[in-house]
Amino acid sequence: MSETAWLEGTSPAFRLMIATSWLAPASWQQNQELAIRKAIAANPDWTEYIRLVDRHRIPAMSCAALKRVPALSIPDAVWTELQKRSDACRMQAIRHSMILAEVLKAFNRGAIPVMPLKGPILSFDLYGDVGLRQSQDLDIAVAIEDIQRAQACLEGLGWRVDSGFIPVSPRQWKSFLKQEHHIGFIHPRGNCILELHWCSRGLESSGLTKSRWERCVPSIWQGCVYQSLNPIDCVLDLCSHGGDHSWLRAKWLGDLARIQADGRMDWEMTLKQAVSSSQDRTLLAGLCLSNRLYGLPLPSLSRDPWKVLSPILIDRPITFLTNMDETTDPNVMAIWPRLSSHFRYNRMAHPEKTWHRTLAELAYCREDFRVFRLPDSLFWAYAPLRPILWFWRRILYRRSAEKPDTGIPSPNS
Repeated sequence: MSETAWLEGTSPAFRLMIATSWLAPASWQQNQELAIRKAIAANPDWTEYIRLVDRHRIPAMSCAALKRVPALSIPDAVWTELQKRSDACRMQAIRHSMILAEVLKAFNRGAIPVMPLKGPILSFDLYGDVGLRQSQDLDIAVAIEDIQRAQACLEGLGWRVDSGFIPVSPRQWKSFLKQEHHIGFIHPRGNCILELHWCSRGLESSGLTKSRWERCVPSIWQGCVYQSLNPIDCVLDLCSHGGDHSWLRAKWLGDLARIQADGRMDWEMTLKQAVSSSQDRTLLAGLCLSNRLYGLPLPSLSRDPWKVLSPILIDRPITFLTNMDETTDPNVMAIWPRLSSHFRYNRMAHPEKTWHRTLAELAYCREDFRVFRLPDSLFWAYAPLRPILWFWRRILYRRSAEKPDTGIPSPNS
């Protein structure tokens, strides 16, 4: 049985969303066209399809994929809605490109090495079009020793730190840098969020992060110098990001499918580097999901690593992908099965993570610093108070969800 046979049990609208969640290279364009035609022939619920496009954030990608297939029978109202979303996505990408260029220029002036992640540059690298990938924010990375200079540089441009991301005391700041990976900034006009990264999930080791910087390729964007991830690191970054979020958006798998179908990657070398940085399971899971969703053949790898890949690394993402909504039940008791599944998934995806590290993550939450502020002399008390503070926030969240129009934001918003 074909690995994509499970798709036949999903709705035609979902199958059409998957078929239009990537832009296949010429070698796979005929396969993509066939998948699109088959899904449309099954009479999809067009309202469901538009909701899925919104849910997976692929408006411009879907519009471009459909336009490549001649003589499709799509209602005018659907085209209008999809085009409207695609235009908005492209306009946002243009704004983000201009903002990113301004930030890169400032970092160049300050002699701060900077590495843009994902966003319009990745869209251009993969598709030759900055407007195809929808991005809600901008992501840039600097070395951990450059964080304060980078923060000052951004604040000099008028960016302000998102209060939900920044701790308030020296020990909280130290804990923040150790446990977190980025700081959020809000644009002076409030129309963009920028995340300043100093580490990537899966590369908590300073040595691994340093090695990634050493492998970077100097590049230029709109006259600005920046450091670009090399192809292997780019793939591993995509897989780590998607895997950390259980691949809940098809757009991430669409990017990986584009790279895989292009046929330019040395997957043996990619796996070797992934093993050295303990990113091999997220890489293998991403390739398996690309096979399940798009029918792309699995790369031929020595020792056949697919046989030992845990099913939860595939089953959980498929469950997330097929969910229509991203909302979660605020009921305290209902969350326990999800927490258990999340814990098992993370242990399978990152078996190298020590129990000490896992317990440290469970004992840490930046929301605790905002909900209950302790002086540095009592910083140790956050760990034993963590379960109480977690339960308190859940109760508050549930109550706020049950009382509409209160004007009070939820603690997790």
